[in-house]
Amino acid sequence: MKAQFQTIVAAAFLLLSLSLGCTKQELAQPDQEKVIKLSIIGTSTDILEFIYNDKVVANNANTGGFSIQALLPVKDENSTIQVRKKGTVAILKTEKLLPAPFNQQMSIYYDGTKLYDGYTSLAIKGYALSGELEFLLGETILASGTGVINTTNNPSQIPIDKGTTREVIVRKKGETTILATKTITSAPTQSLTFFFDGTNLVNNVQLEAPVNPANMLVSAKFETNFAAYFKNVDVDLVFYIRNTTAGTNTKASPEIRFTIPNGQFSKIELPPLPGPSPEYVYSFDIYEKGTTTVPYTTTVAPFILATFPFKQNEGQLGGTIAFEPGKSMMLLIKDTKSLKTTLPRATAITGVITDLSQYFQ
Repeated sequence: MKAQFQTIVAAAFLLLSLSLGCTKQELAQPDQEKVIKLSIIGTSTDILEFIYNDKVVANNANTGGFSIQALLPVKDENSTIQVRKKGTVAILKTEKLLPAPFNQQMSIYYDGTKLYDGYTSLAIKGYALSGELEFLLGETILASGTGVINTTNNPSQIPIDKGTTREVIVRKKGETTILATKTITSAPTQSLTFFFDGTNLVNNVQLEAPVNPANMLVSAKFETNFAAYFKNVDVDLVFYIRNTTAGTNTKASPEIRFTIPNGQFSKIELPPLPGPSPEYVYSFDIYEKGTTTVPYTTTVAPFILATFPFKQNEGQLGGTIAFEPGKSMMLLIKDTKSLKTTLPRATAITGVITDLSQYFQ
C-alpha cells in the first residue's frame, strides 16, 4: 500500500511539472506572426519597389496603372512597408501594417516627382479643325492629335492629393503658348471637352438637352472665310423655313434671330417646323448683329464681282438644319459666296455647316 501511494504522488508531481512547463512556454512567446494579404493599387510613371523587412517583396512590372498583391508575415503593430523608385535609395512612402485583418490595401499614385494619396480619371474629348494639339500635366503629355481627339475609353489617371487641384494645359505641338488651362480637382472622374479652330480654343463645350423637349437646341460658332473684308463683329443668323418639296422659302414668323458673339459659341432653341422632316428644314441668312446687312466692309469688287452683283439670300441658298425634337447639335458655320448663274446673275452670302455634334455626345 505504501509503495502504491508513493507511485500516485510521483505521478501527480510529474503532471504538475508538465503543466507548469507548458504555461511557461506560452508566456515566453506571446506574439505570434500572422500572415496578411496586402493589395497594392495605383498608378506610376516609374517602376516602384516595395520593401518589407529590408527585402523587395513586390514591384509594378510596368508603368501606368497597376494592381499587385503580396503575402506578408506581420508580427505586431510596429511593422511597416516602404516604397522607393527602382534604382534609388530614397524612401517615397512608409506605411504601417497591422496583424489583422487578413486583407489590407495600400494606394500609390506617383508622377515621377511626387507621391499622392489619390487620383482622378480625366477624359479628353473634342475636335481640332487644324493644327496638332498637346494636353499636358506638367511635362507629361496626356493626349495629342488633330481632328477627333477622344480618350473616353482610355482616360488619363492623374495623381492628386485629396482637397487640392492641379492644372492641365493645352498648346499647339512645338509651341509654348498656352491655349487653355483646365483645373483638375480630386473628384473621381471629370472631363475636358474642347473645340479648336486652328487659332482659338474653347474648352468648356457641352451639349445640353433643350429646356423644352419639343424644341431642338443648336450650339453654333461662326468663322469667316473672308477675313480681309469681315468687320470682326458679332453676327446674327436669321432663320427661314424651306419647303424642299415646293422649293419655297419663308421667313420664320415671329422672327428667329440668333446672335453669335465673335469667335464664341452661342446657343438657341429652335421651335418645331410646320411640317415633317425632311420636307421642311431651317435655312438662314448671315447679318451683322442687329441689322439686315451682311458683316463685311464692302459688297462690290473685288469682294463681289460686278458680273454677279450682290443680292440678299433670303434663305434660298446655303446650308440647312433638319429639325429633330429634343436633339442637341453643335455646329460650325462658315460663310461662303454662292453664285446664282441663271439670269439675273447674282452673288449671295450663305453659310456652310459642319456638324460637330458626334464629337461631344
